[in-house]
This record gives sequence, structure tokens and C-alpha cells, in this order.
Amino acid sequence: MRWPRNLRKKLTISFVSLLVLFLLGELTARAVEPGPFSLWDTAPYLHHDDGRAHRHKPDFSGRWDGTWYETNSFGMRGPELDLTHKVSELRVACIGDSCTFGKGVVEDHSWPRQLERLLAADLGPDREVVCANLGVNGYSGATYRRIFADLGDQVRPHLVVVGYNLNDFPNAIKAVDEKVFQERGLRKLLSQDLRDRLGRLALYRFARQTYYHLKRRSDWEKAEQLAGGAADQALDSDVWRQQEEHLIAIRDQAASYDGAKTVVFLFPYESQVYLDGYDSTPIERLKEVGARNDIPVIDLAELFREHARSEDPPRELFLRGDRYHPNPEGYHLVAQRVFEELQARGWLSEE
Repeated sequence: MRWPRNLRKKLTISFVSLLVLFLLGELTARAVEPGPFSLWDTAPYLHHDDGRAHRHKPDFSGRWDGTWYETNSFGMRGPELDLTHKVSELRVACIGDSCTFGKGVVEDHSWPRQLERLLAADLGPDREVVCANLGVNGYSGATYRRIFADLGDQVRPHLVVVGYNLNDFPNAIKAVDEKVFQERGLRKLLSQDLRDRLGRLALYRFARQTYYHLKRRSDWEKAEQLAGGAADQALDSDVWRQQEEHLIAIRDQAASYDGAKTVVFLFPYESQVYLDGYDSTPIERLKEVGARNDIPVIDLAELFREHARSEDPPRELFLRGDRYHPNPEGYHLVAQRVFEELQARGWLSEE
């Protein structure tokens, strides 16, 4: 009768040991994620029952999906907006999705905050600079327009910068990305709800990042093989027309604030930067939209490619195991290029 008790004892010890190892791993994984240490994840979103898009909770601080959130009373990422609306104040509205919000990096490394520092250094102490981060995870053209309609009057910007993402439009790069990166066997086996629940664990996030990082070379090769056929994919003109309407609405609202200017750029995917060739149709199509509506469009793909390939092996410009979100160095490239565009157009002079 002793062996069942011994077996139970061994199983108990093994279970407790595994639990301790898991807890240590979870705490370690949380400790290395950017931002303050936190013991658990807390959802930062307000979800509405009337069909309105989700928003950030105002005055929220906490961790969600590997990112440390701190929002002000407007629900924007960053410090409270201390707006005076004086002539000496330069106000910039930064609109976009998770790449504008700064998923995966601390707020100080997001491109709106880096742009704010570049502008402040250039304009000197006599001008106050405020960059309002209106980026929200999961947003696209219609919700860019909606959040600016809701919060634009509070900011009353002099400049509006819209950061589009490739997944906002139908295009070959998006199609290849979905085929290679999104249709994995494990992703199909796990429901979205289960993946969301597991995503609350820092240890799961670390394992997911490591797996994607190890797979990226083979993923790029597969993407390159598919890219040729996907490049001939028909573009959905209706979707582009809708996006153009949203962009025109943003431009017109910006202009209502004493002639504020609007500029647009397109975030590149990691595959665009590191593959030998890529389909440039999305950026060319967006440039056509911009030209028709007197909205400058900045091309970031070639800038990222040149910077990454300036060294061998190429410089890392995206988060580890992430196909879409730049790392702090990548966000600096974005901020620097936007700053140069604003400066070249003479839009920083005080009128």
C-alpha cells in the first residue's frame, strides 16, 4: 500500500516543481517586456454596444499584450495634453493604428513622441510643441476619420499626420502575408478566443515571438515564391474609393482649423524591407490618391530598405518575432522622415 502514496507524493512534487518553473518563467518574461513590471494584463479598451469602434479607457495605466499603456483623460496614449492654443504652440495630430499607437514599445519610443522631440529641438524654446497620439490598435480608414471627428476640436491641430498600414488596403503584399504568416497550422487549430486568452501570458508571448523569429527566414522565402503570382491580384477599387473618401474628410476637417495641413505615409511590412523585391503597387496607388487630393504621401519602404541593408547582416528595424510593428529604431526612422517632410514644405514656420 506504500507505492500509491509514494506515487502520489512524486506526482505532487513534480506538479509543484512545474508550477514553480512556470511562475518563474512568467515573472521573468514579464520583467523583460518594455515598461513597468506588472503581474497581470488588464484590457485597456472601452467597447460600445451601439456599434461605435472601441476606444482606449481614459486615464488608464497597465499592461496588455506585451505593451505598457498609459492614457490621458482623452484616452490618447501619452501625458495629459496641456493645450494653450496660443499662436506660439505647434499642435500635431498623429492618426493611425497600432503602429502609430506604438504597440510593443514604451510610449517614449513611439513615432509621435519622437517626432515631438525632433520638432521641439528644431523650433527652440520659444515654441511649444504638442503631438497628440490618436493611434488605436485595430483602426483603419473609417475609424481614423471617426476618432479625428471626435477629438479634433480638442486638439485643433496645425498639422495632421496619418500613418496608414498595408492591411488598410487590398494588395498583393497583404495577400501574401495572410497566406504565409496568418494561415499557420497551429493558428488554425487554436481559436481566436483561445489565442486571446493565452496572449495574456507573457510566457506565451515570448514563446510566440521566439517561434516567429526562428521561422522568419523560411517565411520570407515562401513569401518571395508567392509574391510573383500575387502581384497580379486585382485591386478592389471600391475599397480604395472608400479610403479616399475617409482621407478627404480628414483633410477637410484639418483645413477647417485655420488651414491645417495633412500628410500621409504608409508603414512597410517586414517582408518589404528584407526581401530582394516587393510589390510597390500599394504605395503607388496611395500616391495617386494623394496627388488627386493635394495630400503629400511619404514612401517609407525604400528608406527602411536602405537603412536595414546598410550593414551585413541587415539591421533589425522590427520587433522580435513581429512582422508589422517597428522597434524603437524603426520608429525613429518614421519620425525623422516625417520631420524632414514637414520642414521641406515650410510647414513649421510660425505664421
